[in-house]
Amino acid sequence: MKKKPTMQDVAAIAGVSTATVSNVINNTKNVSEGTKRKILEVIESLDYIPNNLAKSLKMRDTKLIGLLISDIANPFFPPVVRGIEDSLAENGYNLILCETNSDSNLERENLRVLLSRRIEGLMVSLAGSEESHFENIDTPLVFFNRVPVSDQYNKVQVKNFKAAYVGTTHLIGHDYKRVAILAGPQHLNVGRDRLFGYKEALLESGREVDSNYISIREFTVAEGYQGMKELMNQDPKPDAVFTSNNALTLGAFQFLKDAGYRIPQDIAFLGYDDTQWATIVDPPISVVRYPMYEMGQAIGAMIIGLVRSRGQEPSRTIAFEPELVVRKSCGC
Repeated sequence: MKKKPTMQDVAAIAGVSTATVSNVINNTKNVSEGTKRKILEVIESLDYIPNNLAKSLKMRDTKLIGLLISDIANPFFPPVVRGIEDSLAENGYNLILCETNSDSNLERENLRVLLSRRIEGLMVSLAGSEESHFENIDTPLVFFNRVPVSDQYNKVQVKNFKAAYVGTTHLIGHDYKRVAILAGPQHLNVGRDRLFGYKEALLESGREVDSNYISIREFTVAEGYQGMKELMNQDPKPDAVFTSNNALTLGAFQFLKDAGYRIPQDIAFLGYDDTQWATIVDPPISVVRYPMYEMGQAIGAMIIGLVRSRGQEPSRTIAFEPELVVRKSCGC
């Protein structure tokens, strides 16, 4: 891990005193706009983040835990956040939540905001592939869902490869010949791993991977709609589809309904993640799911353990097993 920049480094490069840097960071005294701009540019270039945790521990325990997520409207997050909140509340801690809109720059800014609130721990589902701004903080840290590759971090996730492999294998086992996938962005671990699982299931069954039946999309309802439209314009059309996230599932299902396709007569449908609406639509949607509330509880328990040990516990990864839930949309 690279050497953590200090306030002294910022001051030396900016050509000012550490007191001036502190005044800019804490907004305690007036500093000229030119000097302030220079200091902020150096802070940005070094990715310097003040260690507010140490300061808070000297003063008092704040009992605040930060949470950074990409989009609270994503059906995945509410049950996870509920599990986190329940776990924290049982231990006397409160939650501060910030959204990143899958924007790493906004994630970096919200990180600074949370640290300024003197949080005692932090939980993060990454906005994108950028993670360097988390390297220079001393705050106990847990990543979940969208996680870094490095084993130096504590992580809670699902077995994404296995989830896609199980779902695709199920469709292949029902003798569908042209199994398509709505895959997520490949700069995210969840997008890559689910696409790898899909491909492995095809290859293991002796089938070729046909790029015409792979649509890589952002994890949004609109992208799911357009991606499904793109797949159904292929000739021949796919006879089955695996959608690798709940937002993509909703968009894809909506397109098929709008376009008049019958599920599963015209195309078998298997989604990812389980939501309440998946059980009440016609037909009810078969999914690969995992226990989101329990995942949130595990995240909360892990961050509490790290806070109490002052981050001295060895890093570890918890990976939840996926479960195939068969309803009517896959033609079973």
